[in-house]
Amino acid sequence: MAEAYRGRANSFGALRLAFALVVVLSHTAALGFGRPLMQRLDVGDVAVAGFFTISGFLIVRSARRSSVPRFLWHRALRIWPGLWVCLLLTGLVVAPLLYLDRHGTVDGLWRSPGGALDYLRQNWWGGLRQLGISDLLQGDTPYWRWQGGNTINGSLWTLAYEFYCYLLVAVLAALTILRRQLRWLPLLGAVGAFGVICWNYFLHGSDGQGIWMTGTIGPLPLLGVLQQNDLLWFGFMFLLGGVAELYSDRLPINDVLGVLALVVFGWFAVSGTFFGPGLVAYAYVILWLAVRLPKALHRVGHRNDYSYGVYIYSFVVQQVMAKFGVQAIGLLGFFTASALVSTGLAMLSWHWVEKPALRLKNWTPSKLRERPDEPAPPRGGGPTEDVSEGSTAAPPSRFPAPEFHREAAVASAPA
Repeated sequence: MAEAYRGRANSFGALRLAFALVVVLSHTAALGFGRPLMQRLDVGDVAVAGFFTISGFLIVRSARRSSVPRFLWHRALRIWPGLWVCLLLTGLVVAPLLYLDRHGTVDGLWRSPGGALDYLRQNWWGGLRQLGISDLLQGDTPYWRWQGGNTINGSLWTLAYEFYCYLLVAVLAALTILRRQLRWLPLLGAVGAFGVICWNYFLHGSDGQGIWMTGTIGPLPLLGVLQQNDLLWFGFMFLLGGVAELYSDRLPINDVLGVLALVVFGWFAVSGTFFGPGLVAYAYVILWLAVRLPKALHRVGHRNDYSYGVYIYSFVVQQVMAKFGVQAIGLLGFFTASALVSTGLAMLSWHWVEKPALRLKNWTPSKLRERPDEPAPPRGGGPTEDVSEGSTAAPPSRFPAPEFHREAAVASAPA
C-alpha cells in the first residue's frame, strides 16, 4: 500500500462522493416512499461504513504528520464551518418557511421548547441531540407515516461518532502510539473489536444482542449520547482504515486479493449476514479500489470535495421535497432531483464555506509564532497534508439514532 498510494494519485475522493450518493439513494426510498431500499441490506449503513474506513486511513496519516493541536485544528476546520452553515440554513431559513406554510405565522417557532433556537443550540457542535424542529413534518411526509419520525436532518447523527474517532486518534498521537514501534497497539484493538463482533454474531445472530450491542455512552461534552453498537461497528471500520495506514508498508495490494475480497464482501452483503469477515473484506476492497480505479477518477475530490456537502444537505432536501410531493415522479426521478439539488448546495458550501475555511489550516496564534530575531528550527521534508484528506460523510446514513435508528433512520449509518 505504501508504494501504491502516492499523494493525489488515488480515488478516495471519488469513493467518498459515491458513498454520499449511495446514502442519498438509500434515503430516497425511506424519505420519499416510506420503505427501505432493500429488505436484507441497509446500503446506507454500508456506505457510511465505507466513509469510516477511508476516514480512518486519511485521519491517521494526517495525525502522524502533524502536531496534535494542528491536527485538531485541521479537523475542526474541515467539519464545523460547513456544519454550522447547514444548521443555520435549516433553522433560520428552511424551518421558518415550513412553519409559515403549516401555521400561517412564525410565532412560536423560535424560543419555544424544541424550536429553531433549541435546534441550533443542541446540534451546534456535531451529533444530533434534537432531531426535529417544533411540529414541522409531523404527518406531512412518507417517513412520518412509516416511522413517525420528525427528523429534519437525520444524516447529522453520525458526526458525533466521527468526532469521537478524531479525539481517539489525537489521544493515540499524544501518547506516541501512532509511531512505528507502537503501531501494534491499534492493531490489537482492531483484532479485539473483530473478535467481539464475531462473538456477538455466533452467539446471538442478528438479533441486536451481545457485547456492546445495547446501551449508551454519555452524555459526553459536546457529543451527547453515543449508541454502543454504532460505536462498535463504525469504530471498527475506522480502526481498519487506521491500521491499514500504520501498516501500509506491509499491506499487500494485489488484484487477485482485491477480486477475492470483492466476492467475499458481495456474498456477505447478499446473504444479509454482514458481520466481521465481510467488514474486513469490504475495507480491503475500498483500499484496493482507491489505488486501482482508473486514473481519470483520481481528480475527483482533490481540488473540489463535494462529498461532505452532499451528505449533510441531502436529508433536508429530501424531507422538504417529500413534504411537497416531489416523489410523485418516481423513485429514480426523486433520487435524481434530490441528488442534483444536494450537489448544488454542496458546491456552494465547498466554494463559499469549506474551502475558504481550509485556507486557515496553517494559521497560528500570534503568541505562538516564532520571534523574528530567533532562527527558525529545521523542518522535515515530508509531503504536506492534502486539504481534502479527512473529509467525511457519514453518512450517510450510515446510521442510527434514538427516534431515528436503523430502519427508522433509513439512513444507514459513520461523514
